[in-house]
Amino acid sequence: MNADWTTSLTEEKRRLIFGNEDADTFSKAYDKKRTVHAGSKGEAVPPEETHKAWMYASSQPSEGNKLVYVNVPFCQTRCLYCGFFKNLAKADMMEAFTGALVQEIQTSASLPVVSSGRINAVYIGGGTPGALSAEQIAAMLNAIKDNLPLANDCEFTFETRTYQLTDEKIEACLNAGVNRFSLGVQSFDTKTRRSIGRVDEGETVMRMLEKLKALNEATVSIDLMFGLPYQTESGFLEDILTADRIGVDGMALYQLNVFDDGRLMEKIKEEKLPPPPTTAEQSVYFIKAQKLMQQLGYMQPSMAHWVRDTRDRSLYNRMTKQGHTMHAFGAGAGGRTPQYGYFTHMSLEPYLKMVQAGRKPIMGLSRSHERQRLHNLISSQIDCGYLRGDMVDREAGFRLTEVFEPLISSWEERRLAERVGSSIKLTPQGQFWYVNMAQSLIDVTELFFNSEYTPTAAKVAAQN
Repeated sequence: MNADWTTSLTEEKRRLIFGNEDADTFSKAYDKKRTVHAGSKGEAVPPEETHKAWMYASSQPSEGNKLVYVNVPFCQTRCLYCGFFKNLAKADMMEAFTGALVQEIQTSASLPVVSSGRINAVYIGGGTPGALSAEQIAAMLNAIKDNLPLANDCEFTFETRTYQLTDEKIEACLNAGVNRFSLGVQSFDTKTRRSIGRVDEGETVMRMLEKLKALNEATVSIDLMFGLPYQTESGFLEDILTADRIGVDGMALYQLNVFDDGRLMEKIKEEKLPPPPTTAEQSVYFIKAQKLMQQLGYMQPSMAHWVRDTRDRSLYNRMTKQGHTMHAFGAGAGGRTPQYGYFTHMSLEPYLKMVQAGRKPIMGLSRSHERQRLHNLISSQIDCGYLRGDMVDREAGFRLTEVFEPLISSWEERRLAERVGSSIKLTPQGQFWYVNMAQSLIDVTELFFNSEYTPTAAKVAAQN
């Protein structure tokens, strides 16, 4: 054990974990965002052992809450900022994929890991699920509804964009039980939208959202991004006000991540797009948006999500971070069992071949980290803006919060967090850095157990 973990830190390690301790403003509390999602990686299972490991894991019943994630690896266009693009939407490829996906779901339904208990949230993502035809959407959703043990109050989300979202596709979703639409709006400003590869004009997006709301059949939640090309602070706030006037049930406000090797960064380097705001500048967008959402009376179930009332439960988003069992289907989908994390083949050819052969199209498995439950508890609570000391200590089996003390004291001094009894609560300024703060707590946990542990930073903030 490394109780005095601070003495073993190099200057670089300390800067990653503590940030800039002498910074005179919260916007410079850390240099930049360290990762997209806080967490830890388990040990990879050797390829020759993958099938055997999956056969064991899938034969074990799972307890507690469960999720389903379906990845539809097609998009009508490729957005500049996105790291999830896999394939352009082509009719023959989508037809073959849909048939295989239905077969994968049907084949998996009898596995004990899937058939035990109830599924509390389903998320159809990608990619762009709305790229499929109405008939393909119906086939996919009905396979889920007819074969998987959905809870009576299961949140059933269909993610899409407004482009080519026809009445027939909407009807197919509703007829199959979809009760939540999640639309990647990003911005209502047409110039900003076009700069990142979105097709529909802002007015078209507004009309589609109004149509979905008028149906009154499902929750309507949207994503908005801040820090986009050509987007001003006032423009971002106007996007929020537009969504509020339309009456959407929930909004997720996401910070733009610019990847070093991404297509957006290429355009910036070629001077075809203006440089986006730096991380410090993005913090101003965040604080102003937070104040506006509070003035409008929205509730904040997590650091990125805001809801008008209780209609948008945003279950999947919270339960994912809590580490519940997740059944993954489709090409390029990530899931987890109690013992392993796994992902399916991203490329269509091996995906189709394995499904047609009656095998789960596993591409890779990793053993769950020995402290995975503790890491999940930390990251899921920080994602909601707090950390309960009693729960952390109980899960750890000792007073881990005492180990955290130097870091928490630093945050408190810099007004990133405040103490509430044995718990801490993130301040509005700290909420901007919640991913870094969650990752830092996980890093400290690992440093306590292993002084050789090395914190890392992903290249997700090239705008700096």
